[in-house]
Amino acid sequence: MILGDVLIKLSALCAVIAFVAAVRWARGSQASERTFRWAYHGMTATLVFASVMLMVAILRHDFRFEYVIGYSSRDLPLIYLFSAFWAGQEGTYLLWGLLGALIGYFLLRKDAWEPAAVMAFYVPTIGFMHALMLNPEGNPFALAQSVPPDGRGLNPLLQDPWMASHPPAVFLGYVAATIPAVLAMVALVRRREDKWISTGLRWTLVAFVTLGVGIVLGGFWAYKVLGWGGYWGWDPVENASLIPWIVLTALVHGLLVQKATGALPKTNLALALAGYATVFYATFLTRSGVLADFSVHSFPAGSIYKILLGIQLLIVGVSLTLLFRRWSIDTKEVAIQFAWPLVLTAVVVLFAVSGGMVLVGTSWPIITSWLGQPSSFGPSWYNTVSQPIYIVLLALLGTAPFLAWAVRPWPMLRNKLVPAIALAAVGTIVAAMLGAVGWLALTMLFVSLAALTANIIRFVEVGRARLLNTGAAVAHVGFALMLVGIVGSSFWGAGAEAGLPQGQPVDVLGKTYTFVGHVDGSEPKDLWRIQIEEPGRDPFAADVGMYRTSSARDSQVMHEPAIVRGLTGDVYIAPSGLEKQGGHYDVTLDKGQPIRFGDALLTFLQFETQHMGEQGGMVVWAHVAVEKGEASETLKLPYAMTDDGYESPPVHPTIDAGITSLQLQRMAVDQGKIFVHADTPVENAAQVLTVSVSTKPMIGLLWTGTILLGIGCSVAWARRLVDERAMARALAGTTAAKQPPKKRKKAKAGRAPRPAHARHA
Repeated sequence: MILGDVLIKLSALCAVIAFVAAVRWARGSQASERTFRWAYHGMTATLVFASVMLMVAILRHDFRFEYVIGYSSRDLPLIYLFSAFWAGQEGTYLLWGLLGALIGYFLLRKDAWEPAAVMAFYVPTIGFMHALMLNPEGNPFALAQSVPPDGRGLNPLLQDPWMASHPPAVFLGYVAATIPAVLAMVALVRRREDKWISTGLRWTLVAFVTLGVGIVLGGFWAYKVLGWGGYWGWDPVENASLIPWIVLTALVHGLLVQKATGALPKTNLALALAGYATVFYATFLTRSGVLADFSVHSFPAGSIYKILLGIQLLIVGVSLTLLFRRWSIDTKEVAIQFAWPLVLTAVVVLFAVSGGMVLVGTSWPIITSWLGQPSSFGPSWYNTVSQPIYIVLLALLGTAPFLAWAVRPWPMLRNKLVPAIALAAVGTIVAAMLGAVGWLALTMLFVSLAALTANIIRFVEVGRARLLNTGAAVAHVGFALMLVGIVGSSFWGAGAEAGLPQGQPVDVLGKTYTFVGHVDGSEPKDLWRIQIEEPGRDPFAADVGMYRTSSARDSQVMHEPAIVRGLTGDVYIAPSGLEKQGGHYDVTLDKGQPIRFGDALLTFLQFETQHMGEQGGMVVWAHVAVEKGEASETLKLPYAMTDDGYESPPVHPTIDAGITSLQLQRMAVDQGKIFVHADTPVENAAQVLTVSVSTKPMIGLLWTGTILLGIGCSVAWARRLVDERAMARALAGTTAAKQPPKKRKKAKAGRAPRPAHARHA
């Protein structure tokens, strides 16, 4: 019997007891509260001990367990031994359950809203993870059939600090997204649809930030590690986490409207429930294997698939049942006037439509599989349907900072809008003058700059009164910066493919690249060094990676890019191949600048010209020094121009420098350059590194914007917490002041009252 397996079973039993006790407690049985708390403590403790056991098994290389074999090895660095905990689906179920149990304690505080009813709905969300772990396919403590001397190790792609931190952030966001849904369920059951707003808004902000951090970490990992040149490819796994984040974004704005005006209660309840439904739908898509193949026969018959599908149907069924039971909630209409309620409602609608489109696109392979003609949407479809939505969103974001909950006079609004529009127009014109093209891209840039400027103005105005009130402005500045970075890096970058023969400089997109060779000591994740030169900067080196996932000859080759960061953007260098050519190379030589070519050092020294007399024409010689060690010679490469054309015979070095011949191809006299064709013996052929070089203008604004977006939401969360606590203290003080003073009890006859110091002794 395996202790870890026993702990999982005990934890599941405690979860069942806690659920039953929570239901009884919510129905008024105060005696059940004690039972619930002990059961919940037991569930959490067993999950903690099980997690410690799995982590110890990984660190001690206990290869009795199939999970340890599959995701760790003896040579794995310590940081990636820790991340092996959540590298496989069995470990993520345990991590998700553990995080859920720990966060649940925030819902049990004395000042928590409806703790009994909330926990009655919350405990099953942890129980879902138990159900998955109790299945043999999801058990992290399943024993291996035999104990190998070493494990298979962690996928090399996952051996990166960004990927080590990405899954915990995503799962923390998933757990936090559960809480608004649970609060909404309690509000529907208790018929108190207006009481969950404050608590729900705080937890929605927490989920928005944590899940957003996880998404950004994953995007940066893809950009830094995968080598395809982007940070978002609209892959189903990426979309699976994006959909609930978009829903949470809509919910934040919807709750603000309800808190201020009382409108949108049904919309917010539906969005809260949809947030958790899409969280588990993301798990269903990525863990069940339904997208592994786009045929109707692709759906696996495994028990994990059935459990995931059953949980998904249960969540959707309960959510729809509760919504339809209370769909007759009295609601207030949003006034049709240009003020915050209408604008925020439009934002809710636009984000809901955006999330729905991504949901449809991600689910399209499944839908079309049912119809018998499986197909999927590519990135261009997502971009096409998303761009109009976000142009309108940014336009609203550019005007919202100057609005209020009530309508403001048009002259006041106009005077505030003019500076933002003017600065955005100037920025767009400057971008067009610098070469930015495309009316759609320029439109997105214009509205992004307008939103950025407007919210900077808003930040200054609000910050003067109270810095804690600037959360929304900071978040919106970050969102606008994100879109500027997305537009610049997606629409206005340039790209080129180039072969870099070892030791020979090659000009690509305004920079000179020289492939130096292998970086000694970088094995097994081999690195290859490239020297880069550009005007106004000292030469520097960049390393790209090319390595196999294992020692097997048919193993996958990984390509790790190099990223050269600059103030205006990144230069992205992705390797695509390494091979030997047949000994024929084109070499560019700058006057007086030696370059390494194979074993030789080549230096263009000078031109020499001579008229050809009666024959007419002219011959130009390019003097090129060839050096190898102590041996050296100067070759005169001819370039004879006649009425019949030109002649440029090859010249053969006499020293053994690994060069068969040099032939002058053309000259750039004004630049002091010559272009030479070099032949080498086949056995001395140099390696050629093929790279894809691309520019990513303004991509730094994307990453800066994500940071500001997270900071802004955190400030907004802190402000609401501070304000609500201040309000609670004020109400408590008012209540205490209204209570009549307590009457002093009369002393019993024959007994004097005790003095004050004695009563407090």
